[in-house]
Amino acid sequence: MLRLVGLDLDGTLVDSAPDLAHALGRALEALSLPPPTEQQTRTWIGDGIETLIARALTDAIGSPADAVTLTTALAAFDECYGREFFVRSTLYPTVIPTLQRLREAGLKTACITNKRIAFAEPLLRSAGLMPWLDLVYGGDSFASKKPAPDQLNAAAKHFGVRPEQAVHIGDSPNDLDAARSAGWSFLFATYGYTTAMRERGEWPAPGIASFADIADALL
Repeated sequence: MLRLVGLDLDGTLVDSAPDLAHALGRALEALSLPPPTEQQTRTWIGDGIETLIARALTDAIGSPADAVTLTTALAAFDECYGREFFVRSTLYPTVIPTLQRLREAGLKTACITNKRIAFAEPLLRSAGLMPWLDLVYGGDSFASKKPAPDQLNAAAKHFGVRPEQAVHIGDSPNDLDAARSAGWSFLFATYGYTTAMRERGEWPAPGIASFADIADALL
C-alpha cells in the first residue's frame, strides 16, 4: 500500500558536506576564526544552516556566539554557499536510477529537508534531481522543521495519502522523530551523517547501507 517516499537531502540524496564545510570556513574566516575541518562539519549537519553555523562558532570560540557574530557569519556563509552549493558535493551512488525505479513503480517522491528552500531547490536542480522529485519542502517552508512533523504531514495531505502509506528516509534523529510523529514508516540511511544518531544511542531498524538498497527495501 506504499504510495509516498519522503527523502532527506543532506546525507541521504547528496553528500553535501564538502561545500558546506567550504562555506563554513569562509564564514569563520570573516570573523578571523580558524575554519573547521570537513569531518567536523559532517558531525554538525542536520538542523539547518543557522544551527550549523552556531555549532561551528561555539567550537571555534569556546562558548555560544552572540547575535551580531552569528549574523556576520551567516551573511558570509550565504554569500559563499549561494555560489558554490554543488561544486565539491556529489550525489550518492545510484540515486537517479533508484528514483527512476520508484517512479516506475508508481510511487510519489518528496524531498523533505531542513535546508532553506532557497538553497535546497537550486542544489537539487544542479544535481539533476528535480525531474525525479514530485515535491520539495525546505526547513522554512512551514513554521516548524524536522523533528516536527509539519513537512511530512503537508506532503501526505498534498498527495492525499494516509500516514501508513508513506515512508521517510533519512540519516538523523530529526528524520526519525518527524516520521514517528507523522505516523510514517522510517528507513535509516546508515551511509549518511549519523553522528547525531550515534550520540543519541539509537540505531533504528530497518537500515539501508546504500541508496540502491531503497528500491529493494520498498519494492
